[in-house]
Amino acid sequence: MSKKVFQVISIVILIVGLIIMFNSITWGSNSANAYLRAHGGGMDTAMFMVVFQEYINIYKLVGGILVVIGGLGFLRV
Repeated sequence: MSKKVFQVISIVILIVGLIIMFNSITWGSNSANAYLRAHGGGMDTAMFMVVFQEYINIYKLVGGILVVIGGLGFLRV
């Protein structure tokens, strides 16, 4: 694989990671609401907040991993 192609792929991975991280609150909220609907629509508020925060954390973690991989891949070349 040529150096330019590897750099482009690394930048794309980095940008996708940033997009995931910046949208983590919106996507976490949508995922938590879908979880709530899938489980009958009734849940304790404290439990819902835990689910909500964990969905946000999952998106931030995935985004962060992609940012690190993309950034290191770009710097390595």
